[in-house]
Amino acid sequence: MATASMQSHRARPQANGDERGRVLPLTRAGIWVLLVLAALNGLFLYFVPAQAETHYAWSIKPSVNAAFIGAGFLAGTVATGLVLAYATRWRSFSTLPIALWVLATTLLAATIIHNDRFRWAYPLTWVWALVYAGVPIAVPFLVARQRRAGGAAPEADPRLRTVRVLSGIVAVPLAVGAIALFAAPIDVGQHWPWPLTPLLGRVVAGWYALFATMLLTCAFGLRRPAEAIIPYATLATWCVLLLALPLLHPNDVSGAGWWIAGMVALLALALWALRIALPDRDRL
Repeated sequence: MATASMQSHRARPQANGDERGRVLPLTRAGIWVLLVLAALNGLFLYFVPAQAETHYAWSIKPSVNAAFIGAGFLAGTVATGLVLAYATRWRSFSTLPIALWVLATTLLAATIIHNDRFRWAYPLTWVWALVYAGVPIAVPFLVARQRRAGGAAPEADPRLRTVRVLSGIVAVPLAVGAIALFAAPIDVGQHWPWPLTPLLGRVVAGWYALFATMLLTCAFGLRRPAEAIIPYATLATWCVLLLALPLLHPNDVSGAGWWIAGMVALLALALWALRIALPDRDRL
């Protein structure tokens, strides 16, 4: 029954005779690749983070760092899963590709800067490098194809005004913090709730840069409530997984009050956006 409902949902645009703005097959194939990569990395890093000290592209310790990165990948698994399961329109997730490009570019830069920290004799290290070298090229290509297949953007729904304004306000300090951490991972990283190496500081900065970019694109680009479902569900997932870290890794985390407050604020924004967006979910 669930499969039939999903197929019916996907078929709705064709039944209406409106092909403009549909998700192209090549885009969907790329999202499948991202789903698999995100799920494999997320499940491994978040649930068995201690293994990342010896069985990852570079040695990640303490374990809370691996779990942090895993939380980002698991949030990405939710995003790609929702797109594949429910999205029939490009605009349903068009706020995400720029954020993905920012993350991939940041992680590629971190890999190049700290190439001596990577295990180049380990085959999966090359998978990491090739993915983050390829995504910054693949994303603009796929976005350009999608935009050519899309129609004009609809008028902005006034119900989203508060969400858009708050997203823009929150995104600015998030982006500034991410830039600062990437530029000065030692000086800024010493104030982090758990130990960061320069490489890990730049990787952590990449994930915050992703969500800052996503919030900025939502602030400027959201038009219909349904378009908020996938980005803010992704943000909510990330926040919940990160807020569990002090409980899962109490020996690694200290002085996290300010960090927890910030993540709770992000979670509240995500839940507020979903409260507005979910009644419009049939328009995904």
